[in-house]
Parts: sequence; C-alpha cells; structure tokens
Amino acid sequence: MKTQCPNCKARFNINETSVGKQAKCPKCTKPFTIEPFIETPASAAAPAQSPEPASPVPTAPQAKSPEPVAAPVKTAEPVKPPAAAVPQIKSPAPIAPPNKKITAEDASKAPNFTLGVNPQDKPGGLPASAVKSVSKTLFVYCWIGVRILAGVLGTIGLVLAIQKGAKSTLIMTFAAADIFLVCSVAIEYLLFYKMWAAIKDSQTSISPGKAVGFLFIPVFNIYWALLMVTGFAEDYNSFIIRRSIKARELPMSLYLVYAFALMLSETVITVPMLFVFGFLRYINRAFEEYTVAAWMLLVLLSVTGIAHFITYILFAMKTCNAVNALPERQSR
Repeated sequence: MKTQCPNCKARFNINETSVGKQAKCPKCTKPFTIEPFIETPASAAAPAQSPEPASPVPTAPQAKSPEPVAAPVKTAEPVKPPAAAVPQIKSPAPIAPPNKKITAEDASKAPNFTLGVNPQDKPGGLPASAVKSVSKTLFVYCWIGVRILAGVLGTIGLVLAIQKGAKSTLIMTFAAADIFLVCSVAIEYLLFYKMWAAIKDSQTSISPGKAVGFLFIPVFNIYWALLMVTGFAEDYNSFIIRRSIKARELPMSLYLVYAFALMLSETVITVPMLFVFGFLRYINRAFEEYTVAAWMLLVLLSVTGIAHFITYILFAMKTCNAVNALPERQSR
C-alpha cells in the first residue's frame, strides 16, 4: 500500500497497520497523518461514454441534449499523462491499533524509523535483520576442549623438558600444544569480533575489525585488551537502553576481571609458548640451578592459566546470552 505526503506530494510504501498514524516525511521533514493512496489509470477517471461524432442529420432534440454540449470539454482532458490523473481516495476510518501512535518527535528520535513501518512491531523496536546469533557450542564448549588439550600437551612437554626426554618427542609435544593453543586464541578473538558486530551502529565506540586488529600490536595490545573488553560491557548496556531492548545489563566487574586475566595469560603463557622452541635447553637447567624460582614461576603460570580458563567461560556465557538476547535487526 502507498501513501502520499500532502505537503510535498512525495509518495512512499507503507504497512497497512500504519494507517491513521502520525509520521514525519523524510523528504520535506513535515509531519502528516498516514492515509492510503490508491493509483488508478487515467481512463478510470473518465466516464465510460466517449463523445459520439456529429450526426449527418441532426434533429432539434439532439441539438438540445446535454451529451453534445459536454463532449468538447471531455475531449480536452486526456492531454495529461495517465500518472497525473491519480486521485486520492480516503478509506473508511481504520480500526485503531493497540499500540500508541508515533508522533513526529518520536519519528525524528528513532534511528531506524522507516516510513510506513511501526518500530514497535518488532521486539525491542527494531526491524527484521540478518544479524546472526553466536553459538555457545563453538565459543564455550569447543574452546574448553581445545584449551584443555593445549594445557595437557604443554604440561607433558614441560615434564619431558625437565627430565631431559627425547628431543623429537619433546618437539612434537610442544608443537601439538602450540597448535591447540592457537586454535583457542582464534576462537576467543572470533568471539570478540562477533560481539562488537552485534551492537555496531553510529554510536558504537569500537568497530569489530578494530577490536580484534589492535590485539596484534605488541605491548599496546595489553592496554587494548583491557579497553576493548570492558568497553563492550559499557557499550552493550548503552545500546539496549537507547533502543529500549528488554535485556539484562552486563556486569562490568566480570568483564574487568576477565580483561586482566586475558592480559596476564597472553603475556606469560601464550607468547612464551609460541617461542618455546627457542629456550627448550634452558628449562632443565632452570629447575636444577634455580629450583625455587622455577617452581614459583610454574605456579604463577598454572594460576594464570586457571584464572583465564574460568573467567573466559563466565565471560563467554554472558556474552553469548547477551548477544542472542538482541532482536534481529537490519544491517546498515
């Protein structure tokens, strides 16, 4: 169904449920009441009878009849193209919808308001979209399995290094541990991208590509991990408030703790594991000559790994639930 702005004559497609509501014309920015506008061909506006040619033998009653007098006037009307002869036909008073009318002020404040579509027709006031949900199977359960394998293989490799095991077995063990570790980091970074993409709009502070890309900058990524993780909780809470979405706000404290655990884990576990082959020969000597310091370092690594493991699971569960609670919306 179509409607026409009575001020600038601009036409728009509308939804039938929007008839009788107030809207703001995107062309002339003037408010008006939405009413149906029905297009008909120009021939429908003209009468069925066409003017007859003059009779060769006119009679007195035929000369006085009204048909010949009106004929010249009606033959002059088809000069305009068919599109110009479209009348406005008002439909009977529609049944008022259960939700309230949209005023011009509300239309100007709504970022995703489209003429003829009521933003309240969809949950959270957002139109239908292609933004997909995030999978807990991948970002929680698969990550847990991959991270456990990386930890077990890394522990076995450390034991072999302390006991001076076969070098080929030692290298294969650490190589497998590194592969699973990289897979877990990739899953973690993919979640960062997905969560920022879910709330991306004109007021979001960080783009998805920027959120992940800056994590590859040495030294700076330590600060960026803290800013990016905690910033998502803040931006998500602002996103659901300004769009009136019925969803739970994210706890800033959990995201802050996870951010610190992530930074510490990246510094003392992930990066050293990727370069472990460069100092394999020093591991056994460290536990022989600096026994206390070596065991203290091992305890620190274990505590850091466990802290990151637990906080990530809580963070991933909260983030997946939060993103999946958002209504589907149009990608801009």
